[in-house]
Amino acid sequence: MWLDKIQQEKKQMYLASNKIDKIVAQGDMSGLELLMHQGRWEECLQLAEKQGGEFLNTYLMKFAKAHLQQGQFKETARALTRFNSPAIPQMLPVYKTIAIECLAAVNEIELTILREMLQKLVKNLEYGDKKAAFIEFHKYLMVTHLILLKNECQRKNLDRVSAALCTSLLRYTNIIRADKAFLDAGEANRKVGANDMAYIFFNRYIDLYDAIEDPDNNGISDNTDFEDTDVPSPYDIALPEKNLISPSERDEIRDWVLQINMEGVGGSLPTRVNEYTNTEIYEAALVDPNSNTSWEPCIVSGYPLVKSQAIQCKFCNMGAIRDHWNDYIAVFQNCPWCNSMQTQY
Repeated sequence: MWLDKIQQEKKQMYLASNKIDKIVAQGDMSGLELLMHQGRWEECLQLAEKQGGEFLNTYLMKFAKAHLQQGQFKETARALTRFNSPAIPQMLPVYKTIAIECLAAVNEIELTILREMLQKLVKNLEYGDKKAAFIEFHKYLMVTHLILLKNECQRKNLDRVSAALCTSLLRYTNIIRADKAFLDAGEANRKVGANDMAYIFFNRYIDLYDAIEDPDNNGISDNTDFEDTDVPSPYDIALPEKNLISPSERDEIRDWVLQINMEGVGGSLPTRVNEYTNTEIYEAALVDPNSNTSWEPCIVSGYPLVKSQAIQCKFCNMGAIRDHWNDYIAVFQNCPWCNSMQTQY
């Protein structure tokens, strides 16, 4: 009783002088709760870290819950990254929410923070027993990487790589904004003269534009152009509330589509030979739905790593298509995945 009284007096003294760390150092975790309720999260998490991983993870969860409820996805990602993105099961839904929200917002600063968070998380998952989670979050990381890379390549006028990146991103339209992806892919392919692809992508964009404008009367019923590809069905994508461009800008795209079609352009998506089955498949497909064969994506363009065209970064060993790698390295001189200095092949 006497010792308890001394401890209480000490606690009151520490509270009066705002020395919460002294309370926690005595093994009294009520100090962490106090900091949390006062919104002093930085101090709370720093002290929790000193008490060990279990305490840190508990308060990271509380931090995430409080901040996600307020829509503060960037701030939550920053905090998780700072503490090395712990790969604990109860935190995985938090990471998924952040990834989905940041990918939907398409804000470059948020995506940069998201990539750093996911890089650490994926590294932690790689050495654990959570294979399904590793595959899922590696996919989110790859999508984030490709979007950021697309922005970099467009700023440097790397048109061929930009067109390939925009085309690759179409396979992720069930987790990124689909209408923007098709609009970007149409514009990028038109810029490099790939008018067949531009025609098909712009056509799908116009369908999506009309569906967003009047969802009750403009459903997409024909998916023939994308059959036997890994581009998601229109039934599997979410429509945003508003369109990206004005009706007059939409009409300009529609006029170009009609004009190019009258010139005999607009047949079908380009194909390549599946090196395992010797059958024709969509050029940009990572998966052949008819044979269950699959390829890893190129870290420069997102295109499938076909053996005859594949090279590797000498530092991280991630694969790339030789021509796309050489285009990129000529401008940036570094691996887009690990950032190490690299040379052309």
